[in-house]
Amino acid sequence: MSVFYSIRILLDLKYTENHIEYLFQKCIENNMHLYKDAFENICELDSSDSTARILAIELEPEERRVYVKFQDTDFSIAVYKEKTNLLKFSISGFGIMWRKEFINDHYDIDFARYIRLLLRVCRSFTILELKTGAF
Repeated sequence: MSVFYSIRILLDLKYTENHIEYLFQKCIENNMHLYKDAFENICELDSSDSTARILAIELEPEERRVYVKFQDTDFSIAVYKEKTNLLKFSISGFGIMWRKEFINDHYDIDFARYIRLLLRVCRSFTILELKTGAF
């Protein structure tokens, strides 16, 4: 059985086009490569293309994501509007994921490494909530 991992972050930032684009600018500044497709990494997206993809109403909600290549891992980013009109984003859909062996000899996803990466991206924002999950 497959396990689906995710990390969700709620920011003290209004859900606006400018704030979404700024979030993607920070991803790019942290050497993330953004794409519209997980398998065809042909055309790299800039922050405005990534924002347009998130806001594209003609796409199904599950298609409104941006795929990321970073070093030796890949994942997708989705951005959501919280009920309070705040910006929430998640990373999930890990292809090649960072793993490590834990003290109990269990080998699993290295959430701490992904969280450190996201904290670098969110350095300019106030984080209200950070949650990890395995489903």
